[in-house]
Amino acid sequence: MNVVLRSVLESFVYFFIILIAAEIISRIWDKIFVKFSHKLPTRLFSILLKNTKKPVYYFILVFGFYLVYQRILNLPQVKNSVGAKFIQGLLYSFNVLIISYLTYVVIQSFISWYLQDIAKKTKTRLDDEFLPLLGRLLRIVIFFIAIIIILSHFKVNITGFLATAGVASLAVAFAAQETIANLISGFTILVDKPFRIGDRIQLPSGEIGDVIEVGLRSTKILSFDHNVIVIPNSEMTKAKVVNYSYPNPRFKIRMTLGVAYGSDMEKVKRVIREILKAHPDVLDEPAPDIFFVEFGDSSLNLLIVYWISDYREKFRIMDEINMEIDRRFRKEGIVIPFPQRDIHIIPPESNEEEDN
Repeated sequence: MNVVLRSVLESFVYFFIILIAAEIISRIWDKIFVKFSHKLPTRLFSILLKNTKKPVYYFILVFGFYLVYQRILNLPQVKNSVGAKFIQGLLYSFNVLIISYLTYVVIQSFISWYLQDIAKKTKTRLDDEFLPLLGRLLRIVIFFIAIIIILSHFKVNITGFLATAGVASLAVAFAAQETIANLISGFTILVDKPFRIGDRIQLPSGEIGDVIEVGLRSTKILSFDHNVIVIPNSEMTKAKVVNYSYPNPRFKIRMTLGVAYGSDMEKVKRVIREILKAHPDVLDEPAPDIFFVEFGDSSLNLLIVYWISDYREKFRIMDEINMEIDRRFRKEGIVIPFPQRDIHIIPPESNEEEDN
């Protein structure tokens, strides 16, 4: 039998053996390794083995075929041919890509495990937002390195390629500077934590709402009208934001109240204090304050200041306090006046006096 033909047939036999070995390893991977990993105290190995099954299978096939082809290359008739070198380079490229894919899968498995088992137990949402971004960035970096390795194997001058990539990156950075600014601002918000998910904040425009999502590009706020306000992170980092939830949900309520001129102000203050003291949701510490602040055009004006334990109960408590003030004032004969003016009409001088 021809030496070349015999070597080719033997190579096919070897490759068939490698194919069977890859199938056997794949089944063992599923039936034994993955199944056994479920009994371990951590899910890391289960996720890792499950995700790496396919790239390991492909790696065994390509690497096995690469070894078999190396055997064929030893034949003088094949060794120096152009096609042989091309196929060899192609197999090398496949190996590099599969190893890169395997590396990425391993890293992504660690990230998935951390997000599922660790990140949910932490108080901060930095890891929940940052790790997916890190995974995407690592994927780009890993495959970029793989392309550089492949080009180097084919003796391609990568200096110009890297320079072109640098210029392209700079151009993209200028074109997407707003997006990049939002990404950096989103990371700043996640680290600095001026507000968190669930916090109630007030925007410079006066709108008030609850933070429902802090993303890497924008922040979403649910307003009292049940509308979602989407604000770019770069604007949020520059804006003056009032956080009602931080450092605690306690809230100070200020309200003005006018009573009629001639009212007994000591009595008015006493009645209001009794109302505030009797309400179960008004805090004793800090104690409520009542100040006689102004002689108005139509009333004597007071400033009432009291604290509640939760800003979310503001409107309910204000309603109950106001209803009780109205009821007690009616009972005590204290009048809340409406705007009024005294008009004095001076009659003109009599014309008869002028004639005399």
